[in-house]
Amino acid sequence: MTNIQGILEPPCTVNTPHQHHLHKTGHHPRPPNIGMDTPPPSPPRSPRSRFLGRHVRRVSDIVTHRFQYAPLLDDSHSPASHDYCRIKTNEHGQRQCRGCEEICEMLREGEAQRRRVPQYTGTSASRIIHADYHELDTCAKVSGCDTCQIIQRALLLEQITGRDAKRLEEDRQRPVRAALNMSKSGDSLLITVDTTPGSSEPVPSASVALRPDRNPPLNYDPTRSGGRLRTDFNELRQVIRDCHENHYCTSKFRWSKRNPSWLLEILQNNRVRLVRRPPNPVDYVVLSYSWGNPETMPPEEWARIKAAGTKSQNGQPVPDRLNPFPQWSLPETMHDAITITQNLGFRYIWIDSVCIPKGTDWDTEASRMHEVYGNAAFTLAACSSTKATDPLLHDRLAWTHRSKECKLRGQWLYNVQMSLDNVRLGSPVAQRAWTLQEERLSPRMVYWTAQRWYWSCAEGEIVELSQLGCPPSPVADHSWSPPHRFLDQCRSGGDPELHEEWLDIAEAYTRRDLAEPKDRFLAISGLAVRFYNAKAESGSGNKPLVTEEYLAGLWRDNFARHLAWSVDTAVRPEGNLHYMAPSWSWASLPLCVRTRTKFAFTPVEHFRFLGIRYLRAAEGAGTSTIEWLKSQPKDLQADTREQGQAIEERGRNVKVVEVCGRFRRFISQTSEEVAWADIQWRRGDEEGFNFMMHPGQDLHARNLEDGRVVSKDAHGGELVAQLDYLLTDYDEKHKGVSLPEGAEKDLMCLELGKSAMLLLTPTPATVWGNNSYRRAGVCIGYCGRKGFFYGCEVKRILLA
Repeated sequence: MTNIQGILEPPCTVNTPHQHHLHKTGHHPRPPNIGMDTPPPSPPRSPRSRFLGRHVRRVSDIVTHRFQYAPLLDDSHSPASHDYCRIKTNEHGQRQCRGCEEICEMLREGEAQRRRVPQYTGTSASRIIHADYHELDTCAKVSGCDTCQIIQRALLLEQITGRDAKRLEEDRQRPVRAALNMSKSGDSLLITVDTTPGSSEPVPSASVALRPDRNPPLNYDPTRSGGRLRTDFNELRQVIRDCHENHYCTSKFRWSKRNPSWLLEILQNNRVRLVRRPPNPVDYVVLSYSWGNPETMPPEEWARIKAAGTKSQNGQPVPDRLNPFPQWSLPETMHDAITITQNLGFRYIWIDSVCIPKGTDWDTEASRMHEVYGNAAFTLAACSSTKATDPLLHDRLAWTHRSKECKLRGQWLYNVQMSLDNVRLGSPVAQRAWTLQEERLSPRMVYWTAQRWYWSCAEGEIVELSQLGCPPSPVADHSWSPPHRFLDQCRSGGDPELHEEWLDIAEAYTRRDLAEPKDRFLAISGLAVRFYNAKAESGSGNKPLVTEEYLAGLWRDNFARHLAWSVDTAVRPEGNLHYMAPSWSWASLPLCVRTRTKFAFTPVEHFRFLGIRYLRAAEGAGTSTIEWLKSQPKDLQADTREQGQAIEERGRNVKVVEVCGRFRRFISQTSEEVAWADIQWRRGDEEGFNFMMHPGQDLHARNLEDGRVVSKDAHGGELVAQLDYLLTDYDEKHKGVSLPEGAEKDLMCLELGKSAMLLLTPTPATVWGNNSYRRAGVCIGYCGRKGFFYGCEVKRILLA
């Protein structure tokens, strides 16, 4: 009887109202109402009869229950959906569900592992803690499980956009899992939501920090009154006021007192109008947002985004925009940005397509972006929207519940604060090329995500609800410079630091997309002007440095270093921009290509920049001649600020330069081609080369999958180069872009630094002569052939 009683022991007490909500098949049928025809109750039974009857009913209920929910059991016989939501009170007096018992079991195993190996680090196998996200949501809301509330908040805080947060609730019928990550920096729970097999969507994931110590009690709990679904603008308003009154951001980085040519004035009753630059400077907000990808949205939606732009008539905005018009007529991102601006106490906002009327000099306005963003009160980055028709303001579901303390097996659970760098790099705004300069030129930024806002200025960062004591994310991405470092280097940095910052800009820029590829240079023109003016204003006395030149995205004073960029892996030549940029500039690559610019570089004395060349047709003749373009044309403005704009406009049109340096063949003429597989070896993640099958032999090989080329002398070390483009079908359109198969011996190389060389192929002699070359790739970081250029001639060549 004891064994039977153990088997039949009823589960922990369940909150009956919510349990019905979890059943996929609907509510349990109600018992029939007892009416007048109901037979009279049976006479009282003996204690033994009641005991036996009770156990019979339990057995019947258990059998029926298990049969009904048998399909919900997975192959590993995990508890069924309804079992995960059973609630009990744990030893710390907190509500805890059956799914959280799985977490406790992991913690017990982790404690045992640490007893055996005190310094143990690793990640456990994941366990299912809820059948799907809907069940987790219900357990947090209805059952009131304290741990599930923290887990749900963790998942939501990792969703930068409102669309991502909504996607958690839509079509997420896959299990929610937890794993224990044990590391030296602190243990944590890794939470994931399974995705449909074969789906290309990223796996939703989050971390929950585990700490043995309790956070100090809060003097003020911003969630004490319950959920916080709407933004409290008072907190952000105070942060902005504090920066303007007590920080030096304005005096250090403000470009001038001039306002943009046109601003959008916010009126009463949800109306706005376009106004010309006020006579006296005013505070205004700038919106940085993503238009979206026209290929992934309905044509009418893209047409609506384009139609938001202001049309012009006789050089002026149309009257419809000069007169008050409803702000809801603009796409949702713009509409909500106006609402946010107004709630923060500002009267004016600048939105690119609205405030630069069509038909005006767009190129000139684009090159003044350093002024538009540099003079703004702050820039609002619309991180929560994937396109202009997405709203910025959402119900912030992460704050549905009041923030409460939670403890499992002696470990306090805390939500992890996503780092600002992860927000910057993971938001849709980061995929758009224009927004890079919008961020790097702004002294103050508000990053608006679906669940919270982030404030960033040159003197610090603040996260909404940071007083809750969330620990920082352990996996912060620091691959790019902080948002204000460029402005800081422009103001006070030395020449090497400023050039390194520009290389960081180039690396971040090439991976971004553009709706119009022709804007490749325009979208960073403001950064180029700011860079040049920083160099010019650092000259002694009133005489600016005049040696600097802007060269199609590169800079003259450190030209060899700027030439040594590399693609991560060779790309297909389709979509290349060689028609608008020279081959030696990263701007000639297709859009959305990952490049590398940051590595140790040591200059060499033999490399020199000689000048810019351009092609001019001779008068009265059908031929063309090559002439010099002087370094400092006479028509440049005396004012260095205006001169910077002229330098940028001219520099984006540079196509050919003359340089000199040590020059030779990359592969010897006696080299024999071998298959890549014959010399490659792999051991786990490690990769190398084995030349034992070819002793005492000059050889070379080409990897057709990633564009690497290996060259090895008979008794010397190997060189590993990276080509820019993959092999493609040879046609006239891509002639000279991809290196044809079998043409590896035609590769020439120019020394750039002590372990950096540029790979080149000859251009047709009919255009630039016999000494003109196009870039094919680069070889960086070689150490086995340090004497590769010893004794080589120093040659003058043209790079096209």
